[in-house]
Amino acid sequence: MNEKTLLKIAIISALVGVFILYLISDNIVLNESSIGQIEGEEIGRDVKVKGIVDDVYNGEKLSIITITQPESMKILLYDNVSVNEGDYIEVIGNIEEYNGEREVIGERVRVIS
Repeated sequence: MNEKTLLKIAIISALVGVFILYLISDNIVLNESSIGQIEGEEIGRDVKVKGIVDDVYNGEKLSIITITQPESMKILLYDNVSVNEGDYIEVIGNIEEYNGEREVIGERVRVIS
């Protein structure tokens, strides 16, 4: 085959692949977990948690947010965030354990109005 044909096949395959990934990503749903449920969940598992921000610490390379539903939990983010105490937020991340306590390493944080 010549180069033009291979290039056309590669571009078409890439576009079809991106379209398929887009369709799949719309159908992926992560159910919301309560903080009480997280205590029994597996470490490393993805979770979605919503709660009210009680405390925010923005360090140079790390942010620590404490959220409360009825229970409290720390959310660690390796980035600075712009949330304030009293905001209602949704966090998607992984469950980890540090010093015997479960916490969520946040990948995505969103303020909910």
